[in-house]
Amino acid sequence: MGGSVLAVPPLDAAAYAGVNTAAGGPHKGGLGLALGGGGARGFAHAGVLMALQQARVRPQLITGTSMGSVVGAMFAVGQDMPRLVQVLQELDLHEIFGLPETYRKMLERTIGGAFLEQLSRTSWREHPSPRLLRLYQLLHLLCKGADFADLSIPLACVAADVDSGQEVVIGSGPVYRGVAASAALPGVFPPVPWNGRHLIDGGVVNNLPADVALALGADTVLAVDVSVPLLKRAEGTLEVILQSYTITANELLQVKLDLVRTTLGDRLIVVRPEVGKIGILDFHRVEEAVAAGYTAGQEAVRRLQSLRMNPHSTINDGENRS
Repeated sequence: MGGSVLAVPPLDAAAYAGVNTAAGGPHKGGLGLALGGGGARGFAHAGVLMALQQARVRPQLITGTSMGSVVGAMFAVGQDMPRLVQVLQELDLHEIFGLPETYRKMLERTIGGAFLEQLSRTSWREHPSPRLLRLYQLLHLLCKGADFADLSIPLACVAADVDSGQEVVIGSGPVYRGVAASAALPGVFPPVPWNGRHLIDGGVVNNLPADVALALGADTVLAVDVSVPLLKRAEGTLEVILQSYTITANELLQVKLDLVRTTLGDRLIVVRPEVGKIGILDFHRVEEAVAAGYTAGQEAVRRLQSLRMNPHSTINDGENRS
């Protein structure tokens, strides 16, 4: 392993909400799992986790952004992943949250709603969102009503403060609230009130939190990237706006990975499940995403086995949670 944890510029201490980062992190050594954002593409994380379970690889900590936080939290609270996948296949999330088929259509609808909001002089800060309340209810159920302090595998969820622009890493309080903040995708959900702040999807500032796993003490990081790819050809104005956001997000992701790699070298393992053209809101394609994640997870296991792992994260040493 090249260098030390200090080689990566740490986030400002204020960014870590209830997470102890002293002395290289509270979970010194071992395997850290970084699960990235990507909407429905992130169901692939479940497949990765099932492959790790099958190989008896148990991470020492999990960091997540957006859907990475959702799936990571469900694993951390002890959900049976194959059974959970079956449940997710039965859920109609479009109906539950009143969502259109694509993120583009969602934004078009949101723009219209924003115009009406201006005319009526109302604000999301003043009026609770029924869609957000439904998100709370679903996540509270899936996360078993757990608190971060209750988790057998430490979890840190990345969100962004919509007012300050600051990255916020949540590791205390009710798990469902931290996950909701991390997954509050602009245009789909309003900002989540949290400790006097208003938080939005962490993908705005850090879509693949490998650096957070490193800052929290991991000496090997497996990062699962399910980022949305660039459009081959942007046509309309809205597509140009979405493309510009994707370009910025992908460049930021690469910069952060490069910084982590300067410290970890080949102990940073990045896998990219072949989730192809699965869209952010393609929640009906759970099985396809999970299968792609399982294949990527098998690749990750092979790469982990090629390393001489820290004793705290040895292959074939953890309890199989399936």
